[in-house]
Amino acid sequence: MAALTLAVERLAAATVLTCHGALVAASAMQLETALSQLLLRPEPRIVVNLAAVPVIDCTGVMMLRVTAGIAVEQGGSLVLAAPNAQVVHTLREGGTLTTIPTYRTLDAAVARDARELVKDPEPGQSTTTPWPVNSSDRRRSA
Repeated sequence: MAALTLAVERLAAATVLTCHGALVAASAMQLETALSQLLLRPEPRIVVNLAAVPVIDCTGVMMLRVTAGIAVEQGGSLVLAAPNAQVVHTLREGGTLTTIPTYRTLDAAVARDARELVKDPEPGQSTTTPWPVNSSDRRRSA
């Protein structure tokens, strides 16, 4: 699998972290370092662009969930943009679509266009249980 590369772009409305490659256990430290840096800003507004992420595992999902929680605690936010169908499936399996706003496109995420949110299935359609997150396990560095 290709190595993870990250790019940061600071816009007026948000800071965009664009990921290229798999968000899996092997790339967790790279992702953690980048997200930790973005959390240093006051009231961080972070958009994670997943357009070039072919796959994400539970480690990547949990890192995003923990970082989103820290961002909210700091008066900011973390949202996801442009995931492919496989990434959406993993986010859904982990219960993340109900905890982190996920948009179909990067532009929609930056603009917070609610019409472009990726929706979780209607109640009763999913047969999975969201992965638990223990808020006491959050590390300040993400």
